Amino acid sequence: MGATSGRKDAGLAAGIHTLGVASLRAGYQAGRISVAAAVDHYLARIERFDPTLKAFTFVDPEGARTTARISAERFESGTARPLEGVPIAIKANIDVAGWPVTGGIAAWRDRRPTTDAQAVRLLKDAGAIPLGLTNMHEGALGATTDNPFYGQTQNPHRSGFTPGGSSGGSAAAVAAGLCAAALGSDTLGSIRIPAGWCGISGLKPAPGRVPNGGLIHLVERWDVIGPLARSVEDCAALFAVLSAPREARPAQRIAAWSGRPQIETDHAVDAAVRLSARLLEGLGLRVDEPRLRIDFERVRLAGFMEASAEARTRFGAAATAAPQGFSPAFRTYLDFAAGIEPATRAQGQKAIEAAATELRAQLQLADAILIPVTPGPAFAHGTHGPVTLADFTALANFAGLPALALPAGWTSHGLPVGVQLIGRAGEDESLLALGAKLESALNAWQPPVDYR
Repeated sequence: MGATSGRKDAGLAAGIHTLGVASLRAGYQAGRISVAAAVDHYLARIERFDPTLKAFTFVDPEGARTTARISAERFESGTARPLEGVPIAIKANIDVAGWPVTGGIAAWRDRRPTTDAQAVRLLKDAGAIPLGLTNMHEGALGATTDNPFYGQTQNPHRSGFTPGGSSGGSAAAVAAGLCAAALGSDTLGSIRIPAGWCGISGLKPAPGRVPNGGLIHLVERWDVIGPLARSVEDCAALFAVLSAPREARPAQRIAAWSGRPQIETDHAVDAAVRLSARLLEGLGLRVDEPRLRIDFERVRLAGFMEASAEARTRFGAAATAAPQGFSPAFRTYLDFAAGIEPATRAQGQKAIEAAATELRAQLQLADAILIPVTPGPAFAHGTHGPVTLADFTALANFAGLPALALPAGWTSHGLPVGVQLIGRAGEDESLLALGAKLESALNAWQPPVDYR
């Protein structure tokens, strides 16, 4: 029975949104699911759930169904590609030809690129089917995905709470089962923060591993495009298409964060890191405590200065010409950047490089660092999160290292908690292999109750 057959296991079809990438492709290959049925299933879930979730800013049902027919023909002809028929979503700052790629900015509402971003083209060439664009924090400069122009994306595990950001729409769509996987971008944690708060996996690749052409940048030297998915295995499946393969090296030593007085962490976060460390020891790895000599407060301010200054460089002229196309909060960031003295910025850059050097030095002694994703779980929209929000995630961007967020536990109030593994420069495959082992041991993934 071919992949285009109308006959399929009804129970399997009803649970398409629970399948991983490999299981979905196996279902196509065996004829138990048709590509058209899978695409229709995801589109129906978007139509049903997204009016309240607000994960998407644009959906292309006609384009997705047309591509599904091409994928079905490839299964019939035996020419299926690695991601054939896998429905995905794309963050709204990554170019897709003909789609309204706005970067979350109202002034660019009519921006429609004529070519795909390189990462999107790689996924399309591997057979993936883009369904639409996902919501994001305005200009990627923030972590709540409460966008005044394109909507307030909800956390699938708790309505009224932030999914994180800036790739919050991608994380929410994946967690809620509105796509099989998604692309996001990460400057200071914008893939890993929402992955952690939505209870899924997210990879920030090492710089240069995934092409950035066609990305609306915030801080180009820190920005990377990467995958979000419901498992580390699925992140690895997308990464294998996005980047030239390298051999994975088995990890032997882990440096596990045990808490510092500089950053107050939630009890559930501490418990998740401790549990992960014990499980890694149980897998035969040596686990030590890192001695990170980092002035987090100084580095935090320096990172914010850099992001604001880069945002002013990229968006300042447009904000001056059309201020109504930017929120007052975003314009405040740009105004703040205008007041930064060059000497102050230079001092901040030195602090950032010192932190990066410290992190890289630690990875001369260990194969990976185990650390929280964030100090605490998601918080309610309309409230202020801790200033320490990106302290743990930003380090990998500063140091040019790959980092992986994966689900590791729950708070007493039912919110997901994630942990983060930071790997050696360019060794993304080794990091993913380690993450898959830890993920299996933790077994922490749970679908949101309201989206099952």
